[in-house]
Amino acid sequence: MGIWKMSQLKAPPLTDDVKELREYIKYLSNQLASMLKDLDFTLNGDVDFRNVRAKSIKADRMDVDELSAISANLGHIVAGLIESVQIFGSYIATRNGAFPRAEINNTGDLLAVYTDSDNYLTIEPGITGEPTVTIRKSGAVSLILGPAFGLTGLLASTPIVLGTQNGNTNIVCGDTGYVSVPSWSKFVNGTGDTLQSEIDSLQSQIDALQTALSGKANSSHSHSVTIPPGSAGGTFSVS
Repeated sequence: MGIWKMSQLKAPPLTDDVKELREYIKYLSNQLASMLKDLDFTLNGDVDFRNVRAKSIKADRMDVDELSAISANLGHIVAGLIESVQIFGSYIATRNGAFPRAEINNTGDLLAVYTDSDNYLTIEPGITGEPTVTIRKSGAVSLILGPAFGLTGLLASTPIVLGTQNGNTNIVCGDTGYVSVPSWSKFVNGTGDTLQSEIDSLQSQIDALQTALSGKANSSHSHSVTIPPGSAGGTFSVS
């Protein structure tokens, strides 16, 4: 509440003159009526510059539905909790100019997570406009993941490793053009059979077939044929 200012009341006249006393009572009544009007305005009416002084309104005295009437640069605002707010065209970061930090930027990057100024991950528009994950190491692009031309691509400047921390099942896509796998026994189908067991089974079938064929005659060979009595005997070749 502001400071209530008004002129000081005049002291009552030291007289027995009825007329003079009536004039004082009239003056006093007017002053009281003005005071009551100002008091009612302050307590029940609108607050304006006449009854508000600097730093006189505290946050714990405000109860409003919205502050849409305020249109101004609010400067540096420190808040504890903000809920149900729509923010457009802003830069939001977990730290002010320091690292590591995460940020949402309305210019360029949609979302970024920084280890430092040269090593960071961004979600940004790709070459065809789709959101694309890009990782930069020492300022250069080291990995790109995102859709492009109807496909989903994973491109890296260094070998890509797919596997677990122990390294026993790692698959490495290297820059030599080959895909390195730990062993064929690590490839398992839906029934639980490994690729190595399928290869071993196929090899067993090949070995059995070779064994069966090893006792068979060549396709070019000679037979002794007995000619019935009265005919000349001899041999002939068959193929």
